[in-house]
Amino acid sequence: MADAFIGRQAGKKDGLSTTQCLCMFGVSRSGYYSWIERQKDTKGSRVAKQESRNELKEKFRQIVRKLGFVPGKRTFQTYMWRDFNISISVKRCRTLMKEMNLAANKPKKDAYKHQATHDHEYASPENRVNQNFYVGSRKVILTDITYLYYGFARTPIYLCAFRDAYTKEILGHDIDTHMTVELVKNAYNAMMEQHGKELHGAQCVIHSDQGSQYLSTTFQALLTDDGFVQSVSGRGNSQDNAPMESFFGRMKCEMLDLIALCPDSETAKRMVSGYIDAYNNEHYQYALAGLTPSEYYAYITTGIYPMDNYYGIKATELMPIGALVTARLNAATAKNKKARASHARKKEAAQEIMKNPTMVVARDQRVLQREISKWTRSKKTAMLQVIHLKEVLEKVKQAQNYLLSAPAKLLKELSCGQSWSKYPELAYIYDMRELF
Repeated sequence: MADAFIGRQAGKKDGLSTTQCLCMFGVSRSGYYSWIERQKDTKGSRVAKQESRNELKEKFRQIVRKLGFVPGKRTFQTYMWRDFNISISVKRCRTLMKEMNLAANKPKKDAYKHQATHDHEYASPENRVNQNFYVGSRKVILTDITYLYYGFARTPIYLCAFRDAYTKEILGHDIDTHMTVELVKNAYNAMMEQHGKELHGAQCVIHSDQGSQYLSTTFQALLTDDGFVQSVSGRGNSQDNAPMESFFGRMKCEMLDLIALCPDSETAKRMVSGYIDAYNNEHYQYALAGLTPSEYYAYITTGIYPMDNYYGIKATELMPIGALVTARLNAATAKNKKARASHARKKEAAQEIMKNPTMVVARDQRVLQREISKWTRSKKTAMLQVIHLKEVLEKVKQAQNYLLSAPAKLLKELSCGQSWSKYPELAYIYDMRELF
């Protein structure tokens, strides 16, 4: 409408200027000229941009079909440059997912998680890992058992897996309809058959929870015969085996609904085995520099990154990978050395206490006294707060009585909140700060 009026004025000798016309219609100059450009380009860049977005969305669909589940925005970003050599920001991935109504599969909270208990050190088996999972490849092997349901009757099957905490690779697994020692033994044998040469001589620690299968003499004998060191989480403390729990949670999130379609246990077993194989060799991980777990192990072992380009940048344009790897390894070595020294000092101090039962009892007494003092201070603070609130409540009651006897003119004046400051009878409002 404004454009048509401006066009009519342009032919007149004493007509209004474009700026005057825009002011009359309440249209900004930038908005008007932006509209003009859009009208000129009805089939130009806008169409090209839309076609580009449609192409990206189609590639997103291909990624979902390849994985069998909807990943998160960072996983989409990794797959775009690994599979299609397209560099795309995380923000744009999030925007495209929103436009396509794609919701990433997220783990559901387990009712038994986060119920960690902290036992007295005399009542717990030895924990040699102490949540220090990322020492190096083939140094800390995590293991655990989880359950999965298949079929309409939700029949359970049990999966035991051994996972390298550093490379996130599943080294061996087994699936059975019963959760027995034989399940753990078969998974362990599968790991040794495929990766035994890598594990022997690596001073490897096998870390698990306090399940009866892992504390059995059969499993302990296997570890002793192969020269491995056993480590056990604190009782009821799932955080001591957090990476393994995280893997199981993510796996269930991505395929639990698919397993429900399996008609029998054999089909369910083949599906789980297929998922683990794809996880090791096909699923790129943002935390592993966009590599699969097996590729990442080859990379940190040989120093050769299995890529021709990085987010669209050719490898020849970048500095040598070896220099970066060496710098990071030196930094990690210095950090680990400092951490080991600190841990050694704390361990030495703890051992000195443990040698003397009297010092242990004295230490426990100090712990309890600190806890009692903390709650005593909390009680005192709570009582002071109650006293303060009661005093304010009395002022509120007095203010109520004051308003009941106030004339209509005063009530009308007090309908504006700024006028309350004039009357000391209503000053209680300044004592109620932080309550609203």
